[in-house]
Amino acid sequence: MTQPKSTPNETLPRKKEGTGCAYMIMAAFIVFFIIVSKNTNSVGSYVAPHHTRSGKMVKAHPRKNTSTDAHAVQNRNRSKGYHYLHKSRYKK
Repeated sequence: MTQPKSTPNETLPRKKEGTGCAYMIMAAFIVFFIIVSKNTNSVGSYVAPHHTRSGKMVKAHPRKNTSTDAHAVQNRNRSKGYHYLHKSRYKK
C-alpha cells in the first residue's frame, strides 16, 4: 500500500469564520448614526407656550431650523439695527 499524498488544502490558509457577524454589526452602527443625524437636524428648537406683550396667548410649537424666506438675511440685519438704535425699549 502506498501512503496517500498530502492534499493541497493543508497548505492553504483557512478561511476565517464569523466575519459576517462583524459586517452586520458595522452596518447596524452606520444605519443607527444616519438615523440619529437626520433626527437631530429636523427641528430647530422648541418654543414654550407664552403670552405676547399685547396679551395674546401663543401655543407651544417647534421653531424652524432655518428660515425659508428669500430676504431672511436682510430682515435679520434690519432687526439688529432697530434694536441697536432703540435699546431703551427692550431693556427690562
